[in-house]
Parts: sequence; C-alpha cells; structure tokens
Amino acid sequence: MPSRLRLSLLALSILMAVGVGARAEKTDRQKPLVVESDGKQSAQVDLARKLTVVSGNVSISQGTMLIRADRVEVREPQDGLYNAVAFSWPARQATFQQKRDVADEFIEAQADRIEYDGASERIKLLGNAWLRMRRAGTVTDEASGSVITYDQRQDTVQFDGQGPAKPGVVPGKVRLVFTPRSASAPAAASAASSAGGAQ
Repeated sequence: MPSRLRLSLLALSILMAVGVGARAEKTDRQKPLVVESDGKQSAQVDLARKLTVVSGNVSISQGTMLIRADRVEVREPQDGLYNAVAFSWPARQATFQQKRDVADEFIEAQADRIEYDGASERIKLLGNAWLRMRRAGTVTDEASGSVITYDQRQDTVQFDGQGPAKPGVVPGKVRLVFTPRSASAPAAASAASSAGGAQ
C-alpha cells in the first residue's frame, strides 16, 4: 500500500474517532425505512423476489439518515432488514446524510452510486465519492476517493483507491482538513474556506 494512501487512511481513522463514542444516530436503526418519489415516474414491487424499484427523484429515509437519488432498488434479503442501491441522475450525484450521536454534527456524502446494507449497517459510496463532516452547519473535515465505505455501527471509514476527481482536486491525492472542536464558528468557517481554495 503506498505510503500516501496509508497516511490518508490513518488520518481519516483519526477524523472519525474525534469525539469518543461519536457514532451514527443510534435510534435510526429502530425506525422504519421509508422510500418516496415525486410520483412522476414509477414504482414496481416484485413480492416473490422481495424487490422494489422506484424511479423519479427518490428519497430513502430511516430516522435521520437520508439518501436522495434518481432511481433506487430495495431488497429484503432477511426479514425486517433491507438493502438499497441508489443511482445518480445523469448530471447529479446521489447524496447521503445522517446525524451523528454528537450535538449538531452530521456526516454527508455523495457518489455516482450509493449502496446501503441494513444488516451490516454499512454505506458504500462508489464513483467519485466525497465524504464530509459538518459541525454547526459548517463543513469542517472532508475526504474523497473512488470507493468509500462508511461503517455506521463501528463509525469507521475505508478508502479503496482514488478515481477521477472533481475540479480543484488532484487525482491520486486525498486531502483531509481537520478543524478543532473548540474552534469558534468563524474560525471553523475560515478553515473550511481555506481548504476549498487550496490545490
């Protein structure tokens, strides 16, 4: 494993460990999984295969977890546990967000495809994936990769390579920005702004 990637993985593990016990909102996993669309497209349910396909500005929610996509496939491989695959729009990525068990803190992500595994409580972001931490409405910590796996239960993140990046980001490079929790809101905003302008 290249030293740069190794250091990036170590840095992101520190990012996710900031604030002991800071995990995805624990009560979310007890809530129902709700799939909705704008109604302009279609929904098909295959009872025999336990497969539901919904198209047209779809949202998947479970407590504070929210995934938005153009099309979603939902399966029930085990009773009461669901898997979902969310596909992006032609010109816009699918998105994910969830509150963490920390006051006013959210994890946000976007990718070409998002896979949710209810049994293992993992979110896999595939294709031009970005992951961000937001505190008090300000983006503080941020990272990108071609495939990012977020383990909600363990509150860990794993990177698998680096694919084509967005404008302003050098391919093959993971840039992480950390903002101290004690920083005031203006200082946090300044740090996030500086990170966005750096290349």
